[in-house]
Amino acid sequence: MMQMNTLLVSILLTITGWCCKSTTVQNQPATPFTGKLVISEICNHYVVALVSGKLDPGVLTSKFHDEKRKSDYSNVFTVESRCSFAEAGISEGDIFTFELAPADYKEDCMVCMAYYPTPPTRLSIIKVKKINP
Repeated sequence: MMQMNTLLVSILLTITGWCCKSTTVQNQPATPFTGKLVISEICNHYVVALVSGKLDPGVLTSKFHDEKRKSDYSNVFTVESRCSFAEAGISEGDIFTFELAPADYKEDCMVCMAYYPTPPTRLSIIKVKKINP
C-alpha cells in the first residue's frame, strides 16, 4: 500500500509539473560564462560583453553604440540584477565569470532613476567572480 501511495504521488507531481521542472533559462548550459564589463555608469547601469560561452543570440544585442565613449560593442546585454552585480566589485574593463539567474529571479533593492542608454536586452546574472587582477 505504501509503494502504491508513493507511485501515485510521483505520477501526480509529474502530471501537474511539480516534479523535475527547471527554473533556469531553458536551453542554456549550467556552466559559467565569461564576460567583460564594458560600461559602468551612474546608478548601476552595467553593460556586459560576452567573451566566452554560448548564449542564445536572442538574449544578446549584436551591436550597440555608446555615444559617450564613441565606442561600438558586440554581443552585449544590460545587467538586470544591478544590485547584486554592484556587490561583486566588478569595475569597467574587468573580466569575470557568471551564470544566468533562474527565470523567476527577482531583486528587491533601491536604485536611482538616472537614465543612461544601454542595450535593450537584459539578463539577470549570478555567481559573478572576477578572474583578472
